[in-house]
Amino acid sequence: MLCYKKKENKITDLKSFHAPGKDEQIWFHSRDENELKACYEKANIHPLARRAMKSKDGEPRVDVYKDHAFICVKIIQDDFSFVSLNIVVADSFIISTVMKDIKDIEEIQKQFKTHPEQMVSTGHILYHIMDAISSDYLEMVDIIADEIQQIEEKVFIKPFSNEIGHEIHNKKFKLHEMRQIIEAQENVIKDIGHTEFPYVNEESGFYMNDLIQSFSRVTGAFDSFKENLTSIFDLQMSLKSDHMNIIMKTLTLVSVIFIPMTFIAGLYGMNFEKMPELKWEFGYLYGVLLMFGIGGATATYFKKKGWW
Repeated sequence: MLCYKKKENKITDLKSFHAPGKDEQIWFHSRDENELKACYEKANIHPLARRAMKSKDGEPRVDVYKDHAFICVKIIQDDFSFVSLNIVVADSFIISTVMKDIKDIEEIQKQFKTHPEQMVSTGHILYHIMDAISSDYLEMVDIIADEIQQIEEKVFIKPFSNEIGHEIHNKKFKLHEMRQIIEAQENVIKDIGHTEFPYVNEESGFYMNDLIQSFSRVTGAFDSFKENLTSIFDLQMSLKSDHMNIIMKTLTLVSVIFIPMTFIAGLYGMNFEKMPELKWEFGYLYGVLLMFGIGGATATYFKKKGWW
């Protein structure tokens, strides 16, 4: 709970919310329902905005009322789960709440105490909050990119593992769910950066536009991730198909080698009376050498052709 005084360029900690003075900007962040309720009463927050502030699983959105606006954004966690950050913003104050302690909030508060001028307006406060959240998304993009690269490496190490296909399917499903939230989040940032949003002035609007461009990288990355996973799956199927073709080719060549040998064995196995080789002293050796000679010659021919 911070209060910025413009004339003194100083930030002080607040124990409770009060109506901001002429040169004050207040950021009131709390998880205590009683504190928030008292805050809503003093700030005359719209009943619909109060109800939205209590929501723990709301979708990212922006609702503009007469004297303030409600904003819901999603903070991504280390395990890729999402936590809703609910915000009410007005000309001289911001009220925010989240269901559990978030490191980003603490870091932003420390940053404001070090650089008080960053709280010069609610638009600037809002920008720094959104910027910290967006940085987490960009870090998440790098982590997911590394995970996809590891999956691709697994395909070449164990191309016939069915676990890789399951992993790709689960990853695509998770990315699809995250993509929906990220798209809604991008729309929220665009709405806040729009010139018609009443609580972002011209100066802070420049920062918001820069943030829009940065966050668009996240959306583009997720589209690329889905395409990459599809390509990896196709690659694995192609490697499996190539391996199967090699097996079938080997079996076919072996069969071709043994066909003439089987023919010779069948020919001399007919037991006709007038077959000179059957009573010849070297008939057995002749038959064996003939079969293996034809088989060896066939195998050598395949080898020279590069078929084996």
